[in-house]
This record gives sequence, structure tokens and C-alpha cells, in this order.
Amino acid sequence: MTSDVVRAAAVPVIHNGECLVLKQYRKVLLLKVPYCAHPDTLGEDENFRTKSTFRPVPSLALVSLFAFVEKYKTFPYELKAVDVNLEAYTQPGEPVDPSAYPQLLERAIRENDYDVLALSAMFVFNVRWVTDAVRLSRQYHPQAKIIIGGGYPTLFPERSLADHGIDDAVMGEGESAFLHILNRYNQHQDPAFEQTFPLESYASKDQDGAITVHQGRKHFLDLALLPLPAWQALDIERYFRLSGERVLPIQGSRGCPYNCTYCSTYVAWGRKLRYKPVENVIKEIEDLNQRYQRPVLYFSDDNLSFSKEWIVSFLNTLLAKGLTMDATVSNFSVKHLDEEIIALLKRAGVKEFGIAIETGSPEMQQKIRKRLNFDKVRQVIQIMKDHDLHCHACWMVGFPNETLEQIQMTFDLAQEMKAHSNQFLTVLPYPGTDLFQEARSQGLLMLDDKDLDKFDYRKSEYIKSDQWTYPQLQEMIYDANILTNFLNCPSLDTPRGRDHLLEFLQNLLRRLPEHVVGHIVVGHLYKTRGETAASSEHFALARQLMDKPSLKKTFDKYMSWDYPALRDYHEYLGQAPGC
Repeated sequence: MTSDVVRAAAVPVIHNGECLVLKQYRKVLLLKVPYCAHPDTLGEDENFRTKSTFRPVPSLALVSLFAFVEKYKTFPYELKAVDVNLEAYTQPGEPVDPSAYPQLLERAIRENDYDVLALSAMFVFNVRWVTDAVRLSRQYHPQAKIIIGGGYPTLFPERSLADHGIDDAVMGEGESAFLHILNRYNQHQDPAFEQTFPLESYASKDQDGAITVHQGRKHFLDLALLPLPAWQALDIERYFRLSGERVLPIQGSRGCPYNCTYCSTYVAWGRKLRYKPVENVIKEIEDLNQRYQRPVLYFSDDNLSFSKEWIVSFLNTLLAKGLTMDATVSNFSVKHLDEEIIALLKRAGVKEFGIAIETGSPEMQQKIRKRLNFDKVRQVIQIMKDHDLHCHACWMVGFPNETLEQIQMTFDLAQEMKAHSNQFLTVLPYPGTDLFQEARSQGLLMLDDKDLDKFDYRKSEYIKSDQWTYPQLQEMIYDANILTNFLNCPSLDTPRGRDHLLEFLQNLLRRLPEHVVGHIVVGHLYKTRGETAASSEHFALARQLMDKPSLKKTFDKYMSWDYPALRDYHEYLGQAPGC
């Protein structure tokens, strides 16, 4: 579809008998704002339970937009992409320091020349980063147009324009709308492009400040028309070198047909599940393997295995070509996994599966419209274990009107299911979801959508309850975390599992060096290997850390639990000098 690009320096227009030259908007900077919490929203937190580390991966959104414009443009746009998130990596394995981002964001805007700034804001709580980026752009590039896309403008298009002085907002699936807006800036018409990709779901502000929202999509993109993501637009080798990781996201589908109350996926991708052609996904894998010597692929799809026909065809075709991957897959729906699919995924190189179970209460399963059959979940986890695959389970507690008994059922089921790792979160009633509307209509929200920068599950309290408090939930969550991911983790039961757990914990301790139980379990793993010196080193570190009052307050309760790692630690304490 790409035609010869017009190489005009300016656009002449006749107005009132005079020949005017309109400004061209050719130089476009695609900029991913940080998607961690803004430093201004973070206070001094002495509670070790709520500490988290930020490990961003390169933005698939940026390179997808870049590739789409490069393929379909018929105007001489000059694109550059900067993912500010990656700029904060300094040493392999070290956590990213969010306090560095304001300076990095300013440098990215100050040092790049552009006529259009295209901001990608993933979450609604990134609103302060958007404010900073727009302010800096108006300071250094006052004549530039500003476009925004991502989760924030998709949910709040009018607000993103009115509150920040932004010119246009792309809502939901953004590739084609983005190029339409660029063409409009330059009064450039492309009938063939406009026929293939109708302009839908965007918001604009005119010269008088009036905002018009064109909401409602009739045509989602045909994923067969998407080019390969332009990873060459980012400095991926620098990310590999400074992060110590080689993870790149990949996507085989968009959309999810289910309607879970807590999920906002449908707002961007729609409820109709669309797949890329099998051959296109394989070309993408081949391209990444050729460019980056077989990176770890992270499939970010919402429901990759929904169509058994598609996933079996994809995996069989991949294997028939003699190709394999080093991959993890998130968000598998248990409803669409079976022995055949799991076995094929293992043969293709998938090593870790993410499954979302969310709640252990049958009643809550119905209420949030997840509706999982727990026997099916047990079956799927066992199949993964039989194939020596790592299973990661996701859980949530704190739904509107959820009782303590129902919450405890979630923790009990997690312990029974014995996934190799678990993630426990408090429920986030995300704006735009049915869950948010439910909580608001019942007067249960502790925040409203005026407090967007607080809608980060790691730091805020959301839902009122006469059954529980958030400090109580945090303690229950951390207890479950210590139990299922450390002291009673099923990975401790097999040699390969122990190797995987040791690698995971060593990486964790680089980011959270004060994790007492982490050191104890590592000490136990080294003792199991017969590496006494390394074992004693980690046990000694755990003992020293327990002298710190804040850490003793967090971890002291676990010292009385009876698990092999703790027995080894107490044995060390009984033998170590001065104990």
C-alpha cells in the first residue's frame, strides 16, 4: 500500500489571493512515559511487605506504531522512538530507581528535535508523567503538536486533552488512528489508506479549545495487515547489556471474548478475539532470533489459547520449520488448556505458564464472571508439572462485599494447588471496568476517578469493607507469599525446581537485598547442594538483617514456622559463634 513519498519542504496554500506556506509536521518523536509510580506519589515506606522493584521491558506499543507508520505513510515523516523506561537501567540485575525518571524524561524531550510528540501512557496512574512530559514539551518545543495514546486516554479522552493541553488522543487500538492524525496535521490526503483503515475512536481539540470525542469502533484492525514490529527503532542491545535480561514482548492476538468484571482489556482490543496469521507470527519470531540471537519471548496476549485450531496450527507449523522458542506465556485461560496444547507448547520452547485463577471462592468466581472449574484448574496444573513446566498462578483478594471467609478460601486454594509461584494482589477497581462501576454504585469506593494517580495496586486502598482492613489484607497476602513462594514452594521438591528457585531468589536478592526469608531459603538450597560456605554466608546475612527493627517486625513471625529451610537456619544459629 505504500506509495512514493512526497518530498516537499513545505505545503503551499492559496488564501485570499496570497500564497501561504503551511508548517509541516514531519519529525515525530514516539515517547513512552514511565509506567511506574511517579516519585511525587511515593512516601517513605518502612513496611517491607509493600516494597516492589521495577523491571521494565521494551515497549511493544512504540515499535508497533513505528512500523505501521513506516509501512503505510505517503508523507515524508521522520520517526524516532524513545522508551524512557529503559533509560534508567544502569547495572545488570539492579532495580530501576524511579527518582531518576524526571531527569531522564526531560533529557529525552530537550535533546530531540520534533514537530510532533506522540506520548504513550500505559496506565491511568501515569497521569503525572503525562503532565511532566507536556510541560517539558511546551517549554522546549512550544510549536509542536502533542498526541497521546494508551490506557489513560482510552479511558479518559476528554480529560487527557483538557487537563494537559494535548491536541489529540488516540483511543484503544492506535496504529491507524495515529497515522490519520499525522496526515491531518499536514492536510495530507491518502484515499487508499483511508478506505482500508477508517478513522475511528479518537478525540481532538480545535483552535478554540472545543473537544470532540469520536468514540465507538466499528472496525478493528485486520492483524494480517500489521507489519513486523520495528525493534530496530529502539536500542535493544543497550537494554540487554544494562538490564542483564533478554526479554522482548510478542503478541499473537488481540481481544478477549470473556467479560470478567475487573478487566479493562475490552476497552482497547474489543471482545472479539483476533489472531495474526500463523505465518506472520513465525516470521516475527524468526526476525527476533536473527536480530538478537534468540531472546526470551514474553507473549502478552490476553487469551492466546482460546482458539485451539489456531494455537495448534501455530505450534505445529513452528516445529515443522525446525524452530523453537525460549518463551513464557501470560494470561492463559485454564478453560482452553489441555494435554495436547501444553505438550506442544513445551516442545516449542515455552518454559513458564501464567494462569489467572483470581479467587478460591466459588461464589466470588460467579460474581466476578470468571467461572472457573477448580477441578479443571487442578488438572491443568498437574499436566504442567508432569511436563516439568513452571506454573505461575495469579490471585486477587478484596473484592466488593467479599468476606474474610471467602478471602481465606483463596489462600487455602493457592496452597492446595501448589503452583510453582504465586502472585497475590489486592483488587484494583480500575476505571472503565464493571467492577469500578459496581463499587461506585454501592458507595464502596475510597477513591474516585479524580484520583487517577492513586490507581496503582501497590500503594493505595480502594474499597470499603466492614469485614477487613487493608493492613490486614497486606499481612495475609505476605503470609501467603512467604508460604507458597518460599518456605513451602513445590520447586523445593525436585532438583530442577531447586535450580530454578535458586536462580529466581538470587535475582530477587539483587533487587531486595534485605529479604530475610529469601536469604534463608537460598542458604537452605546451598546446604542441599553441599555448599556449606555459601549456605553459611546467607544464613549469616539473615541473622544480621534481623537486628534491624523494621525487618524484625516484618519477618519475626515466620521464624517460628516449621519448614526445612527454617530448621536449617535455626541449626546454623545454634552452631554459629555468638548466637
